[in-house]
Order: sequence, then C-alpha cells, then structure tokens
Amino acid sequence: MSLLPGFRYSSIAAPGLTGHDASRPITVDVSQQIPRRQAGVTLRRGLAYHGRLRLDLLTPTRPGRYPLVVYLPGGGFAIAPRGMARPEREFIAAAGYAVASAEYRIVRQGATYVEGLADIAAAISYLADHAAELHIDPGRTAVWGESAGGYLASMAGLTDARVTAVVDLFGASDLSRIGEGFDPRMQAAAAHPRHPVRRYRATEANPIDHIGPSVPTFLILHGDDDRIIPPAQTQLLHRALRMAGGDSTHYLLAGAGHGRLALSRRQAKQWTSQQVMTIIKDFLDAHLRS
Repeated sequence: MSLLPGFRYSSIAAPGLTGHDASRPITVDVSQQIPRRQAGVTLRRGLAYHGRLRLDLLTPTRPGRYPLVVYLPGGGFAIAPRGMARPEREFIAAAGYAVASAEYRIVRQGATYVEGLADIAAAISYLADHAAELHIDPGRTAVWGESAGGYLASMAGLTDARVTAVVDLFGASDLSRIGEGFDPRMQAAAAHPRHPVRRYRATEANPIDHIGPSVPTFLILHGDDDRIIPPAQTQLLHRALRMAGGDSTHYLLAGAGHGRLALSRRQAKQWTSQQVMTIIKDFLDAHLRS
C-alpha cells in the first residue's frame, strides 16, 4: 500500500534490539484519549519566519513567559504540514508551554537535510527574537518531532546548542539501514534513488554521527509494530546516546504502529492516549521547568 511518494508498508514487522538498555516496553491504555480541543490556549496561525515558510504558535492564554517547544511534523521529507498533531500540541500548550509547529523545506522544493536544519534554526531564532511579544522564554527550548520530523528533531538537538531537550517519535537514526528487517519489496523501495530519504540526502547525515561530549536530554518513543521505520532505528540512537554518557529514555509501545499512518485506528490511538502524552509532558516538565 502506498503512503507518501516512495513509501510503503512492510508486510512484516522488523525486530527490535534486545538487551536491558534497548528500551522500556509499555502497554498503552487507548481508552483514555486526550481531548480534541483544549481550553485556555491561544493559536496564532501562519507566522512568517523564513522566506515563505510559516509556523503556527499555541500559547496559554494566561499571562506569562513560557518554555518553548518546537514541533516538527512528519511526512517522509515530501510534505511538512504545520497543522499536523493539533490535539497533541494543544495538550502540551495547555500544560504551560509555547508550542510552535514549523514548516520546513522538503524534497519537492529541492531541499536536503541541510536546508531542513537551517529552517529549524531559523524558526528558533525567529521565536527567540520575538520572545517578549509571543510570551516565550527562549532560554528553555525543546524540539519535538515524529517520523521525518523526529529525525530532524534529533539532528537539530545534536547540532544546535540552544536545544536542551528532544522528543523523538519513531524517527530514524541510520537512514542507510532504514529497510532492515522489513520485507524485500520494502527494502528495495528504501534503496531506490528516487526514495524521498535518498533525495533528501538524509543518508549522508545521521544523528548518531553528531553525538558529542555534551548532548541534550532525549525522550524517544517507537511502536514495536511500526511498518515504515524499524524500531531498531531509534534504539540504535538511544544506545549511542547512553554510551556517550547522555541522558536518554526509550519507550517501546506494544502493538503500536507509525503514528497516524499505523495499520489500524487502535494502533494510531496509542499516540494520542493520555498515557503517552503524559509521558511527553512529564519529560518536558522535568527538563524545561527545573
């Protein structure tokens, strides 16, 4: 089944890594979902921050200066819709955060990861420059992304010193091995030169290669039935961060798929559950409010 250009579901799940440091397995209660809309938040739409790029900003309505969370949407480097995951973003904003959802340039615009990272840096700079009017405390900044956005969040966190915390949802860490463990057709699609990952030149820049002596704190989550990005991808990043002395926590969600592109609605609902979103909120509280 086609998803985005160059993407398919694998007919089989890929095995994850094993060992005590691979991840924390959890079973998610999908019966408790976050609200579709949150009271007490204000939305600013379409703020121009870098050429024609736009971002949306959610902030609490009550007065204050709030820690900044920059959300990076997924889309296989072929799309980057800033309207993605609004309930999740509103949930975090209502907890006391300024949550920006930023577009970034994609392969359809001839972009590579170089332009993507430049766009993210420009978004953070714009928000910092307008911090007073937008009620932001730019000294407390996190990046949060899913899939392609998770990859870019990890890259941004490891290359931009302004980022102190990273939330990576089922992003990739070694894109030269993105098809490992999947069926032969999926592996062939991932290796094709026209695959968006190849066109984005993301195989030339993997987050693991940018881990240094000082890294931000990471929260990483992946589903063990993800048919698009193998769970071993985020586990490899988690292990590399831990080996370098970094603070990283990895959760492996039993039966979960690739976010809203999961094989079933029940799989997708894991990512909008009160349980998973509270894990993300508690992580941000611990590292942006202390």
